Amino acid sequence: MTEGARGKGRPKRTEIAEIDRAIRDATLQVLLEHGEAATMHAVAQAAGISRKSLYARHPNKEALFRDVIRALLMNAEALGYDETGTAEEQLQHYIEAALAAIARPASQAMQRLLRRDHGYFAALKTEMLDATRKIFFVPLATLLVRAKTSGELAIDDVEATARATIQLIFAEGLRPDDDRPRGLPQRGAGDYAAFLTRLLTRGLTPRND
Repeated sequence: MTEGARGKGRPKRTEIAEIDRAIRDATLQVLLEHGEAATMHAVAQAAGISRKSLYARHPNKEALFRDVIRALLMNAEALGYDETGTAEEQLQHYIEAALAAIARPASQAMQRLLRRDHGYFAALKTEMLDATRKIFFVPLATLLVRAKTSGELAIDDVEATARATIQLIFAEGLRPDDDRPRGLPQRGAGDYAAFLTRLLTRGLTPRND
């Protein structure tokens, strides 16, 4: 919906929400297409609003990007994955889903922005930590508790195991392509998920002494 489609007077709450959603969608689209070179003009065009309306909500490009990323983080949902099968199979499903979430174009665009300007990271640190816990940690900790309770995996510290697993996932999923070792075969997401699952479960499988 463009601004010209609305009547005169103060916008309704639903119209304001639609405009904000259009701005978020447009900002992600422009970031994907242009990266840090994205402009307020391009975002306004993509959102179908005037630059005046965009600047009334976000005084500059940095504030726009920060506000959009903050909204996305605060509205994030827990990671969904296939919860069927054994604990080991569920763990591999979880790792595959986590790697896929990190590899999404919108996620990659935000990662590039955060790497290039640490000011965004500093401003959004609390929201990023909260979102990471909600998206990744809680579902994994729930999986590990189930596996521990059923006796499928021997886990002394669920929280520490979940944190270490997520760090290993992020170490692979968040690494820039130009930071990967040269001359080594590139492991696909599925292969890495299987490798990491074996690495974890071999150390967590109960032993019959």
